[in-house]
Amino acid sequence: MERTLMIVVDPSESLAKAGFVAAFTKAVADNAQSLTKTRIGFGIVGSKNTVILAPTLAHQEVLAEMRRQLSGQTAGLRNVYAAVREGAAAIAQASGERTLVLVSFENGDLEDNVAKTVAVLRRGKIRAEVVTSETTLSDSYWQRNSNYKKPRGTKLVGGDGAIVDVPWGFLFQRQPANEMTPAGYAMWGLTRLAAATDGRVFLYASADQQKHVCAFFGSCLFCSNDHELPDAGWNSALVGQMAPLVSARNDALKELGRDAAFRLVMKIWLAAAKEGLINSQPGIRLRATSAARDRARAGKDLRLLLTGNFARNAKRAEAAARKAAKLRDQLAEAVAHLPPEGVSYRAKATANYMVVLLQLTRVNLLTFAGFCRDYAPQWFDERTGEPLPPEVAPFARDRRPHGIFYENLSLCHGVRPFYEVELPGGPLLRDELMKLDAMFNGFQRRYGKSQFGYALRRNGIARFYPTFPGISKGSVRRRPKSAAPPKGPITPKRPTRRGGGSGPASGPTTGGGE
Repeated sequence: MERTLMIVVDPSESLAKAGFVAAFTKAVADNAQSLTKTRIGFGIVGSKNTVILAPTLAHQEVLAEMRRQLSGQTAGLRNVYAAVREGAAAIAQASGERTLVLVSFENGDLEDNVAKTVAVLRRGKIRAEVVTSETTLSDSYWQRNSNYKKPRGTKLVGGDGAIVDVPWGFLFQRQPANEMTPAGYAMWGLTRLAAATDGRVFLYASADQQKHVCAFFGSCLFCSNDHELPDAGWNSALVGQMAPLVSARNDALKELGRDAAFRLVMKIWLAAAKEGLINSQPGIRLRATSAARDRARAGKDLRLLLTGNFARNAKRAEAAARKAAKLRDQLAEAVAHLPPEGVSYRAKATANYMVVLLQLTRVNLLTFAGFCRDYAPQWFDERTGEPLPPEVAPFARDRRPHGIFYENLSLCHGVRPFYEVELPGGPLLRDELMKLDAMFNGFQRRYGKSQFGYALRRNGIARFYPTFPGISKGSVRRRPKSAAPPKGPITPKRPTRRGGGSGPASGPTTGGGE
């Protein structure tokens, strides 16, 4: 049977490290007999003309050109969708079966027009196969950094789904857990190309991406960072239940708008943002029976770390903790009475995740209130928040604190170990920790071997302390992308993206992607 295969490659640093050319060369050699009637073409994402070599039966010429063209590596944001359209046009009139293989580990989140790309593939009756890396769960990074410079006519939209559907930015979490949690799936745009053309997505991960890292952002009090998660080895059926929609973005929004659990999450997310418990609002607007994309906005700022009156801050924190409990109970009650029909597993998991996170936020607020009452007075004037003078509270080397900072103590080991940790807050905090422990364990029993169970462990209990000039402590970002927009080039350099490995996987996931 005649076939035409167009290989379109994104020449990133990740691709070079993966040894793609050597692997492809071996695959061609191992399948030489079955490829005798297969024409292979070669294209490069980001080149002036995507198609470097038209489809040919001279496979060795293709391999030689690959080795020559991919001998180096290039960084930056590149439009893989435009390249797919060009590659598809080159084989649209070819005889026999037509397949386009896109190999891209980094640029699936740079979208220009996914729907147009799907239309070109379908019109040419071309199946799309994608080799890529695992993305992160409902990635909100580009919403937080909407001013990041990008090529004209494109948008940076991350995550495994058509929209960001998991609440992020909970108060006193240094980094959104969803941005550090492997999703088990590829970027939505790339998955969409394959799903719309009866193709497949293959996830690649290097060995170091499969290692578990405790306290991915923050610190851990209970281990030396070399253990496996209690729920390492994901359950493929459970991961599959939490799969995002792969339909066109507008169709996905319509379907989500009919999901009672999704609507509930959006309602409580917005309420929590207005109370200052979450520093983001959903970039989604609910309609009567559907949903639509909306501009992502920031939540209310309680300014607890920006004002110096600690007595007042303690009262504000306790008031916010009461609001967290109210929304927690409202959401838990509504989840318990969700109808059995019209509710997706993913949206219900998100709702249950949010219940636990509201309780964790309450714990952190009570911890902060206790810090303001029991610890801050040792260094600061309770009335003004100013550092006490040396004659009242002597400081080593005449260095006086100038502010308050916090870090997260990882929930990788759960909540129970924190019973033995001295945290400010007194008996009330102890009671709330016990509630959090019960909720955490209940959630992990249901979702522990899925991306949502993993996400919960990526959150942390906040620990507060004074900072001193020149030695302010900040947690190292292990999977960030640079917060500062690049200067100068039209096509900016892609920030480093390191996802947390999924650990030994029994499901479709093999590790966090870059």
